[in-house]
Parts: sequence; C-alpha cells; structure tokens
Amino acid sequence: MDIRRAIVGYLIDHVDNPSVSIFEVTNAVREMFPLCDLTDWQIGDLIAKSAIDAGFAIDFDAAP
Repeated sequence: MDIRRAIVGYLIDHVDNPSVSIFEVTNAVREMFPLCDLTDWQIGDLIAKSAIDAGFAIDFDAAP
C-alpha cells in the first residue's frame, strides 16, 4: 500500500523526534495523496500502527 510506505518514509525522515503527531502526519499524508479515500481515522490508525512498530511514542493530538 502506497500510503503505508509514505507513512514509514515520513517516520524515517523524522527519526530525530521520538514522538509522532497523528495530526501532523495525517496532514502530510493528505498533501501526498489528496484523492485518498481513507478517512482521517483510518489514516491515523495506519500511522499509529506504523509508529508503534517502529518504536515511536504517539501523540494523540486533536486538530486545532
């Protein structure tokens, strides 16, 4: 799945920060895939699973 690869790529690019913002990564995914059919909740779930697998802490932040 291209979206999961994009999420992993984002995590790799931001490996210096041990905490991942679901909101920020969701926005980045939306910019990369503007026609994505997944909901923000579904993207957030993929982000959380990928980040946890990679050993990141998760920031379950809300949209401003």
